[in-house]
Amino acid sequence: QTCLIHFIKRIFQRLDQRMEILSAGEIRLSNLEALTILREVKEDHTKKKANKRKNDRLLTLVLESIKYLEESPAGQQEESNIKDFVSNMQQFCQDENCFLTKQEFLQLVNIRPSKPVDIQLLIKESQDRLSEEQVDKILEIVGCSIPGTEEEEEGEEEGGEEEQEEE
Repeated sequence: QTCLIHFIKRIFQRLDQRMEILSAGEIRLSNLEALTILREVKEDHTKKKANKRKNDRLLTLVLESIKYLEESPAGQQEESNIKDFVSNMQQFCQDENCFLTKQEFLQLVNIRPSKPVDIQLLIKESQDRLSEEQVDKILEIVGCSIPGTEEEEEGEEEGGEEEQEEE
């Protein structure tokens, strides 16, 4: 992954040159990785004074992207959270004999689902591939490994209290 980050940094360093996207589907980043790269680009561009007008346009895009990502679960995540999540999910997939694609792992990290319906939207054919217990376990792993926004965590606590009251 560090190789990928260095590759992206080199791309941003060459923004003054024309670039052609050869294969857009080969690079997939988590929102945390994108946020890290954007913060570095912001830092680099605020230091440079050359070609101010072009830098201002790019900086506006970078700042808006950073603002969006900081308000998403990526704003509270750290690299260690993602590593813990991936190792826990790999163990779960081994134990439960279920297979999730890299894209599904990435979506779970980026979106941080909190309800079974979210899993249905993120994991292709989840009703056929996963039992209710497996879905609940995935939600538990996501909740324990990946910090969410304050609003999400408050909603999860309220949902948990409502479930306990119903019992």
